[in-house]
Amino acid sequence: MTSKHFFDLNAIQSHKCAGGNVTYVTAKEVPGFVNISFAALKLNKQGSQEPIWHPNANKLGYCLQGEALVSLRSPDGANDFMVSAGDMFFIPQGFVHYIANTSNGETHINFALNATEPETMCLSKAIESLSNNVFATTFNSSPDFIQGLRQTKNNELIKTLSSSKVGSSNTKTNNFKFNVANSSKPILTKGGYVQLGTKTNLPVLDGLGILRFGLNQKGIVEPHWHTNAGELVYIVKGSTRITVLSPDGSIDKLEVKGGQGAFAPASYFHNIENIGNDEVEVIAFFSHASPDYIGIGEVIGSYSNEVLGSIFNVAPAYFDKLKKPETPLVIVPV
Repeated sequence: MTSKHFFDLNAIQSHKCAGGNVTYVTAKEVPGFVNISFAALKLNKQGSQEPIWHPNANKLGYCLQGEALVSLRSPDGANDFMVSAGDMFFIPQGFVHYIANTSNGETHINFALNATEPETMCLSKAIESLSNNVFATTFNSSPDFIQGLRQTKNNELIKTLSSSKVGSSNTKTNNFKFNVANSSKPILTKGGYVQLGTKTNLPVLDGLGILRFGLNQKGIVEPHWHTNAGELVYIVKGSTRITVLSPDGSIDKLEVKGGQGAFAPASYFHNIENIGNDEVEVIAFFSHASPDYIGIGEVIGSYSNEVLGSIFNVAPAYFDKLKKPETPLVIVPV
C-alpha cells in the first residue's frame, strides 16, 4: 500500500537494543504528516529507556501493555509516577524523562510528538560532551572520573538493568497522567464508543490530545474533520477502512489493521469503518489538546432541500426522504 498518509510499524526499521526496541515514524516515513510524528517503544523485562529530552516537541504517551516507571525532571524538580495499560501521560518540551519497565513481561508504549521530525537529546551524550575539567569541577570529582564513564559507555538508547530495583512511586494520581481506558464514555452507541484524553481531563496537555474509541461490527466513525488539529490514527486491534480526501481531490482508501496507522491533516475530510468481524480498538492522537469536530451529518442537516438540490442537481423533493442530523453523530449507530 502506497500513501503519504499511511504507515505500517512492521515495515519500518526499528532501533533494536538488548533492553527492547523503538520505532520512529516521522515525516521521512509519512510525508503527509503535519505538526506530528509517532514512536512505538517496547521495553523487555528490566528494560529501560535512558533519560532523554526533546528540544523541539511536546510528547504524549499511551501505555498499551505492561507497567512502567516514568521519571520526569522539570525546571521545578523531579516527578515520578507509574503508568499501566490504559494510561496516557504528557511530557512537555525539554523535560528530561526516564522510562523503566516494572512488569514481569514486555511493556509497550506509543507516543505522539508535535513535530514532524522531533529532535532528541540523551543524558549520556550530554555528559560525554563535557571536558574533564568541567565535569570534575561541576561534580567535585577527580579529573579521571569521567574517563571511566567514557571507557564503559553503552551507546544503546534502551538498556537492560542489572537489577529490578528501579524506584517506585506511591501516588496513584499525578498531574501528568490520566487513565483513559477507565474513564467515562461520553459517546456510546450501538456502533461503538469514544473516550476523551484531552485538556478537559488532563489540564497540563499542550499541543497534543487523545481520543480512544472502539467500533463494533459494522461500526462507523461519522465522516468529519477537525479545523484545529490533524488526527493520527493507530489501530490497536481489528480491521478498518480509512478514507482521507485531500484538497486536490485525491482520495486515499486505506485498509488499516492492528499495528498500522493513518493520518488526516487538519480540515481534511475523513472517516473510519470497521470492515472485520471483531471489535476495533483505536488510539487517535491529535495535534491539539482540545480538538474540535465538524460532522458531515450536521453539515448536510444545516442546509435546505433547495440548496442541496442545487448542489447535487436533483429536485429539492429528492431530499425529503433523508433524515438530517441536527447534532454530531461521531459514532454512527448501526
